[in-house]
Amino acid sequence: MASQNPSTQSGSPVGGLPADHPVTITAENGKEMMDRLLTMMAQSAKEEEAGHHPKATDLHINPGRPPDFRVERVIRSLKSQRLSEQDIIHLSNGMMNENQQRRFQRDHCIDMSYHLGAIRYRVNIVQSFVGRSISIRRFDEIKDFSAYNLPENYLQISEQDRGFVVMSGSTGSGKTTSIAAMLDHVNRNFQKKIVTIEDPIEYVYTPKKSIIVQIEIGEEGIPNEEIALRNLVRMDPDAGLAGEMRDRNSLEAALKTAQAGHLIFGTLHCEGVGQAFDRILAYYDTVEQQRILGTLADNVGAIINQRLLPCLKPGIDVVPTYEIFIPNPLTRRYIRELRYTEAVAEMEKPSMKEIGCVTYVDSLYRLVTEEWVDYHEALDQAGDKAEKLKSRLKGIDML
Repeated sequence: MASQNPSTQSGSPVGGLPADHPVTITAENGKEMMDRLLTMMAQSAKEEEAGHHPKATDLHINPGRPPDFRVERVIRSLKSQRLSEQDIIHLSNGMMNENQQRRFQRDHCIDMSYHLGAIRYRVNIVQSFVGRSISIRRFDEIKDFSAYNLPENYLQISEQDRGFVVMSGSTGSGKTTSIAAMLDHVNRNFQKKIVTIEDPIEYVYTPKKSIIVQIEIGEEGIPNEEIALRNLVRMDPDAGLAGEMRDRNSLEAALKTAQAGHLIFGTLHCEGVGQAFDRILAYYDTVEQQRILGTLADNVGAIINQRLLPCLKPGIDVVPTYEIFIPNPLTRRYIRELRYTEAVAEMEKPSMKEIGCVTYVDSLYRLVTEEWVDYHEALDQAGDKAEKLKSRLKGIDML
């Protein structure tokens, strides 16, 4: 067990080493021990590619527990002695440079990127009630678009010349990965300039046909998002990633870039296309909502909402289900008139599906009939549209 008084304990054995050769974690070897755990994550990915074991996607380190990996969406503990609070201080300090350590001491939390060789990780360190907690996600190299089982509709959206594309969904729904696949499709096939603004950089693009400029926000890069977004429109991008739309300033900066004739992606944390409109309006008081919806109506290229579902096919952990809203002249008028719920309802019409709109019922129907996801899982995800999905699967298309 971890000592209840970490200051009197020099350290504990760390996982990833033979049980009969324990190594004590110290300030001097904290980085080395952390790198060993991350190397285990990287090795698990290689084993999955070879068809041996599923890969670990996340690493969690908390006081009083051994290191924990997330494998196939389940937490699995390493066979190792429990880590003390002091152990985790040494491990986390080993990952941070001096500027990052000062930032952590000031804010008691930090989001940062970390790389080990060619592999990048997203790291969150936070001061919890019982001590520091470390959460790490491993990012793979960007694969070809086809490897992500994304719909062809995404390709059509990525090939647009201009417009504001909102990729929405809950945390862990694959928003960042999907945008990376779409932008890399542009990179592989078109001679354009792509600019991304990230906090931190997660996927590293290798320039192919396109020019790639990646901007990181933080002590090691641009000081803040506002400055980065202000510079984005001046960099003459053909396509870009503005990151998460956390507030009205970031939203309007992205819209300004779209107004200038560029294709710009932004993300929102919400469930459903309709909720994306609600989330945007929440940034504004009643007087200003008319203005922002007018700007959105003129510039939105697409709104996508995405979820990840357990996949039935061997070797594939999860598969995306999605709804896609692409406006036409009528739905742009509805948005401008604050009738965006009617605009979303138009997605059910054949004329809207002809231009690329997809409802969750459409997406789930395809996933079930092509045996990607379980029937009952699909009905659960359909929510209040479950009866409509059930009828369609029986060959009855309800209006």
